[in-house]
Amino acid sequence: MSRHAAGLSGEALLGLLRELVWREVQDRYRGSVLGIVWALLLPLAMLAVYTFVFGFVFRARWGGGGDEPYSFALFIYCGLVPFLFVSDVLSRSPGLLIQHASLVKRVAFPLPLLAVASTLAAAVHLLIGLSVLIAASWLLAGFKAGALLALPLMVPLILAGLGLVWLFSAAAVFFRDLGQAIPALLPLLLFLSPVFYPVSAVPAGFRVWMQANPLTAVIDALRAVVLGAGPVDTTGLVVAMLVGTALALVGWIVFARLQPGFADTL
Repeated sequence: MSRHAAGLSGEALLGLLRELVWREVQDRYRGSVLGIVWALLLPLAMLAVYTFVFGFVFRARWGGGGDEPYSFALFIYCGLVPFLFVSDVLSRSPGLLIQHASLVKRVAFPLPLLAVASTLAAAVHLLIGLSVLIAASWLLAGFKAGALLALPLMVPLILAGLGLVWLFSAAAVFFRDLGQAIPALLPLLLFLSPVFYPVSAVPAGFRVWMQANPLTAVIDALRAVVLGAGPVDTTGLVVAMLVGTALALVGWIVFARLQPGFADTL
């Protein structure tokens, strides 16, 4: 992984990674009575609120679903689960190395693992959100075996998230303004991703730009397998996979290039 990790075996790295991920998950709920149970309660509460607001108050509907009150809530939740993962990794990335300054200054510590652990911790919450989505769709709209494909559909997004964490955590060591810029940009990403609307509603001239966003293909495919909203766009998923892999590679390269200056700057 790097010269810092050269002295550690693969088994030791995996053990360290498991410990970092578990600590990252625990830290999010430290001091609360229910602990990690909140990771399940919050998605359930969110889905219940969306069903009430959009299904019973606004009576919103979308073209690919039925007239049931829960249909539009499930439609939106399919978009929010992947977006919340991206929002999680992006919002935490600028402070990742700064908050672990003591580890940065340890020559023997494999720093890239911090980004991997942060991404996997966010992926744990992504998995919980997907589980709530799948269970709710089965309960409300009937069993669909294809919904289980929701899990592998997240691979491009996790790769993209890891690359962005490497990229922004490294850059934020030298450019602290990223800590303020990224939260300000997240609402733009929310509305430029098909969270509250289907891709088909976007004017044709703009769709090609949306395809560069891995969220677009992942959200579209998630709605297809969970809600039966048309066929899966395999071309879009291939593009998302390529973009995710490219982001992971670029993030890794930037992190490795900037890493020698971390300790002196912090």
